Amino acid sequence: MSLVTEEGRAGSDRLALDISKGLKRRGHRVILCAPSDYALKQEADESGLEMFSLPPWKSLHSVDLSSFIRFCKIEGVDIVNTHHSVGRHMLLKAKLRGLGPRTVFTRHCILRTLPYLGVFPHNFLVDMNIAVSEVVRRSLLRSGILPKCAVTVYGGVERNKFVKISEAAASVRERFGRLGALTIGMIARLQHGKKFSPEKPTLKGHEVIFRALAGLRNDVNLLLLGPWIEDDIRKLKLIAEANRFDAGKIVFCGFQEDIAPFYGIMDINVLPSPNEGLPLAIIEPMAAGVPCIGADGGGIREIITNGVDGFLFRPGDADDLAGKIRILYESRETRELFVAKAKEKVREKFDIENTVLKTEKVFYQLLMARKNAPQT
Repeated sequence: MSLVTEEGRAGSDRLALDISKGLKRRGHRVILCAPSDYALKQEADESGLEMFSLPPWKSLHSVDLSSFIRFCKIEGVDIVNTHHSVGRHMLLKAKLRGLGPRTVFTRHCILRTLPYLGVFPHNFLVDMNIAVSEVVRRSLLRSGILPKCAVTVYGGVERNKFVKISEAAASVRERFGRLGALTIGMIARLQHGKKFSPEKPTLKGHEVIFRALAGLRNDVNLLLLGPWIEDDIRKLKLIAEANRFDAGKIVFCGFQEDIAPFYGIMDINVLPSPNEGLPLAIIEPMAAGVPCIGADGGGIREIITNGVDGFLFRPGDADDLAGKIRILYESRETRELFVAKAKEKVREKFDIENTVLKTEKVFYQLLMARKNAPQT
């Protein structure tokens, strides 16, 4: 069972679904347990995944664990794999109430906490933590997770989605493009502190890209994918103005279930957030042939090799980012080199089939360990 407890609009949701589809292709019975308003439900249905419906994602605190535990027992679920914090809390409570299957937490975020007492239930009630990158695994160990309870399995993408996108990209270009402009994409939701201020840094670094583009002489067409709530769009316009970037050059594309065609109209893709676990918002455009620039931090360092298959810039340094954008704009040779090397890296390191096979191996090891455990 793949337990999803978010709305289906984040990279972690995409990876959870792609792994589930891949395991089904491998011949396993896979049940997707997701909120009733899960945004990727149609794709899950079309892929033939069985579904166990939860309440809407904002109401998951009221989920009936009794029916969940009973369902897992009746259906003979061997492993429950969850990808989100709400799901982790659900499974810990369910384990205390007798949930039988092996439990696996896939961890997408870098933990910033020091070792703490609350982590110990994770070492004894959870069978394995799968980190999507090395930086995430190291953060788990720093927090107190035992080494035997943490393993790295790099996340991946379905590369075939990003091979032939030119036809679909034509209609996207007509709607969102601007003739003669340098089209730069950024895929990230708006995340800010409890109290919003246009002058305060955002978690994803929107203000950094705004400052960088404000200093460019080129006509820029900035595609922002992810923000779809009107209040977030209003706030992003205020952040742009506070950083001297013309908000009229921003195209808000909203949440897109099929993002591939948008890569077909991007000249450059940028992700200014230095705290990503392993962002698909870098891996996908690399697979699609878009030159990428990312902040030199977190899991982005494990995706981009600076100057080889993309550029890294100093986190928060808008001038450094602007300089890297200029190089890519002016040097066709650099763009072509990055694209070729990036596609090669995605094929070797970040293909979803590799992720599925390594995840399957972890699951088999857990089941064999239970089978071979001494009987009490």
